[in-house]
Order: sequence, then C-alpha cells, then structure tokens
Amino acid sequence: MMAVLSLEIILGSLTLTGSLMAAGKLQEILPQRPITYKGQNLVNLSLLGVAIIVAVLLVLDPSRMSLFPLIVVIPLIFGVMMIVPIGGADMPTVISLLNSYAGLSAAAMGFVLDSKLLIVAGALDGASGFILSVNMSKAMNRSFTNVLFGAFGQEQTAVAGKAEARPVRSATPEEAAAILAAANKVVIVPGYGMAVAQAQHKVRELCDALNKRGIDVKFGIHPVAGRMPGHMNVLLAEADIPYDKLLSMDETSSPIYGMPILDVDKARTVMVIKRSMGAGFAGIENPLYYLDKTLMLFGDAKSFVGNILRELSGGGHG
Repeated sequence: MMAVLSLEIILGSLTLTGSLMAAGKLQEILPQRPITYKGQNLVNLSLLGVAIIVAVLLVLDPSRMSLFPLIVVIPLIFGVMMIVPIGGADMPTVISLLNSYAGLSAAAMGFVLDSKLLIVAGALDGASGFILSVNMSKAMNRSFTNVLFGAFGQEQTAVAGKAEARPVRSATPEEAAAILAAANKVVIVPGYGMAVAQAQHKVRELCDALNKRGIDVKFGIHPVAGRMPGHMNVLLAEADIPYDKLLSMDETSSPIYGMPILDVDKARTVMVIKRSMGAGFAGIENPLYYLDKTLMLFGDAKSFVGNILRELSGGGHG
C-alpha cells in the first residue's frame, strides 16, 4: 500500500507544479524561451532518483514518517525543473505528457482507495496521454526520449541565437483584401495568434466572404499548432467552419506529410498576420517571413481580419 501511495504522491506532485509552470508559459506570465544549463538532465534525474529512494525507504519501513514530506517536496521541485527547459514549440507534447502523469496518479490512488472506477479511468487517461505524446513527437520529428528526459527546446535556443535583422515586406488591410479578392484559391493556416486573439469567428466570416466571391477556401491544420494538440480544430469547429474544409497534413498530396512544417512557401503569395517580428511562442525565427512573396500583416489577428472584411464588404476591390 505504501508503494502505491508513494507513487501516487510523486506523480501527483510533479504534475501539479509542472502544470502550473506550463500554464504560466502558455499565458506568457513566465519566460517562453527554453532555460537550459549544463548538466540539467543529471540534476533533474537526481531529484527524481532521491524521491524514489525515499519512497523505497518508506516502503521498507513505514514508521519512518519523518521522510514522508520529502516525497512531496522533491517531486514538486522536479515538476518545476522539468518544465523550465520547455520551448513553445514543444508545449503540445508536454501537455500530453503531464496529462498522462495525472492519469497514472489517479490510477494509483484508485488502488489506495480500492476504487475500480478510478483505476480504469486513470489507466485510460495515462495510456492515452502517453500515446498522444508519442504521436506528437513523431509529428514534430522529435525523439520521445528527448521529451522524457526534459531536454525540450534546446534546438530552438541555438537557432534563435543566430537571428539577425533582415528586411521584410508589409501590407495594409486594404492591400491584403485586394490580393484575396483577386485569388482563385486561398489556404488559411491558423496558429497560436488566432487562439490568443480569439479570432476564429472573424476567420469564419472571412471564409464566408471569400466563398461568396467564388473563391475556394481551405484550412491547413498542423497537428501541434496552438496551445495543445488539436487546438486549431477545436477553435474552428467552435466557429462552425465545415469539417470538409479542414485539411490535416496526411490529407494532402504535397511533401508536407510526415514533416514538422507546412510548406506554405509553395503558395504564389503568402500573408502572415503577426503582432510584431518577435520570435514568437516557439522561440525561433521563421525564414518564411523574409521571402519576396511574403507580406507581413502587423497587428492583432482579430482586428486585422475585421479590417480585411470591411474592405471586402465595401466592394471596392475585384
């Protein structure tokens, strides 16, 4: 019983602080860029190892209750240290992994309370979260061992450090509306900016306005775009965008299948709505922004799309 209880406390404690740290990064309260240092994995694994050793000592002799607070405090610290090296691009995998830990913790508590319902529900949650984490890692072409040992975002840091100022082309809502009105096909690739601005309903209005002009509109969905896996699908479904307009990466005939990016640079014209030229939630520079065919639309996604809609409804472009 003490073994199961110790497991539940360790998993629950690290999930608690890990989830709080993840929430802080998602809400941009904490630094979004990875914070790494030499020997980080060794320190993290040592903390977890100490907690496991304490748990073993308690199992061998449950009367050593003075050790019990250690299996609470140490995993709480480990949860923080585990999330510190996370880069924004890895957040979907981390959330899935934390969800898996929470499920396993619930299953362990089910054994303590002799609750078959809690055991089954926790086991399903833990297994599904683990499977989803593996799938997310594959979608981003990342090793799952990299996820397990907390080395999130180190590649992003190295790339971001090489960033340099380069010229970009920008456009106004009027210019963007004119380009869209003259198009035959438009592919909208929603991301974190749409989620932050809650612009999904404006995007739906834009889709409807373009459809009325006879323009074929589709949505390219990356599996790990947004704050969590499937986030874009949820937001677009909330805005009642028809499911047949949503194309996932494995439903295309282009080389994007199995790759960690969508090849939007193959489009004749690319327009990117972004608040600034900052590295963004993923903490990396995107070479797409500097192509001659790319126009940067600076501003809040919801208000900028609204301005484009006003220009389209004015009928002054065609």
